Amino acid sequence: MPELIGYLASALVAVSLLTSNVLRLRVLNLAGAVVFVVYAGLTQAWPVLTVNLFVACIDLWHIIVLRSKKDVFKLMQVNTDNPLLANFLAYHARGIWQFFPDFDLAKLKEPRCIFILRNLLPVGLFIYTEEKPDINVHLDYVAEDYRDLKSARYLFNRPQNLQTFEGFSHFAASSGSDKHAQYLKRLGFQEDPAQKGLFRKQI
Repeated sequence: MPELIGYLASALVAVSLLTSNVLRLRVLNLAGAVVFVVYAGLTQAWPVLTVNLFVACIDLWHIIVLRSKKDVFKLMQVNTDNPLLANFLAYHARGIWQFFPDFDLAKLKEPRCIFILRNLLPVGLFIYTEEKPDINVHLDYVAEDYRDLKSARYLFNRPQNLQTFEGFSHFAASSGSDKHAQYLKRLGFQEDPAQKGLFRKQI
């Protein structure tokens, strides 16, 4: 049993190093350190226990700091010929394709493009078309390092949306994968009972 606990601790630490999200890395690393403390206690490996207890305290401190940090969010609308838009789409092309394999900006009629700024960094891109009564979401992409739902919640839950999207009643988004569907549900979207894979959220 102690050996299995040791393997579990090692696996948690290894997985934490594979994630690019800083908060997730700290949480997984904390879990690994705590399990290592249990393992060291069972095997009486006191140096291992001491080091991992210290690591757990450091991880916990960083988690508290990250949780309490107040980010500043803003939206910045750009034209389709904006160089930043073209560069963002090119740089994140692989990630965008994974979640939105059918996305093609050139095929959209009068698309509206909005960057989500987090502490003045363009971390997300929101592209939609206006087809009353819905705001049809064609792209809702956030860079991997910032996928903690804060940007998405800011975008879809802003009180100002009632003015920004005046005359429209819902956001509408199509899901091409279970992972994307779960993401939409966590944001408050509900699947249209008449059309599988189509999700709506009241503005």
